[in-house]
Amino acid sequence: MGFLSNIRRMNVGMTRARRKLLVGDSSTLCRHSFFGELLAYVKGVGGFRTANEVAIEA
Repeated sequence: MGFLSNIRRMNVGMTRARRKLLVGDSSTLCRHSFFGELLAYVKGVGGFRTANEVAIEA
């Protein structure tokens, strides 16, 4: 996706969204410094869920 290569586009998408949902492979996303820091923050505030966890909750 285009926004993955352009942090400014990701920033606009996240700041204008009513709700925030990021779906992706965490091991791939964390290779990029921005997404690695974002993933660490989301985990730190308890907002990270694996696909299995979401499926069990549904």
